[in-house]
Amino acid sequence: MVKVCEIHNYIKILADETLAENWDNVGLILGDENQDVNKILICLDVTNDVVDEAILKNVNLIISHHPLIFKGLKKINYSDFKGKIIQKLIKNDISVISAHTNIDSAELGLNNYLAKLLNFQNIEVLFKNNYNEFSGLGRIGTLEKEYTIDEFITYIKNKLDINFVKLIKGNTNFIKKVAILGGSGGNYFYNIPDVDVYLTGDVTYHIAQDAIEMKKNIIDIGHFAEKCVKYLIKEYLEQLEMASNFEIILSSVERDPFEIR
Repeated sequence: MVKVCEIHNYIKILADETLAENWDNVGLILGDENQDVNKILICLDVTNDVVDEAILKNVNLIISHHPLIFKGLKKINYSDFKGKIIQKLIKNDISVISAHTNIDSAELGLNNYLAKLLNFQNIEVLFKNNYNEFSGLGRIGTLEKEYTIDEFITYIKNKLDINFVKLIKGNTNFIKKVAILGGSGGNYFYNIPDVDVYLTGDVTYHIAQDAIEMKKNIIDIGHFAEKCVKYLIKEYLEQLEMASNFEIILSSVERDPFEIR
């Protein structure tokens, strides 16, 4: 039987927790490191629906991208939505490990995975850190061919399996050189090198206005585009020698909280 701590240690090999931003909260968020694990559920967010899914499917361990507990909690009230989630997890002996900005920045982490999904050539780190020359937030690369903006939007929607994007069009140049930073990367826009388009999520109105004034293109792919992290973690864990000792399932109840009407 495999323990929570063993899974956690392997996650840390993929995504060293020293890579996490200093404001982040990663690692074993809830549970017992000595708990036995025979079924793992991988998700983007630990929501009530995801926890209900884990209970229904007899899961021992949830691995999420976004931390269950992000800001400090002063109270755990079971009538509060967050308190309800924690109560269900404790009652059902389900542990939670979160790998957030540490897997974002990892050499073979989420941003690298996104760049590979989009078939980037000559991939480089967008914002390097001090860990090593291959790690850091975001990736930059070139496409195999040039695209018009409309063609490229269709391309990324297919490759990332997303239903919609938001375009901030500062120019009508062909798209060849691209930067990507998964998650909430709007504030990084001002430090992006010269590319044909920047892909990220959670771009604010004022950043969009600045991009147009600067004649730069941004495509807001949304935060939910990070859902591909589930496949990254699953593929990684399935390669482990001990993988025959547990079952891995991906959450099937998650959906983008935004709807285009």
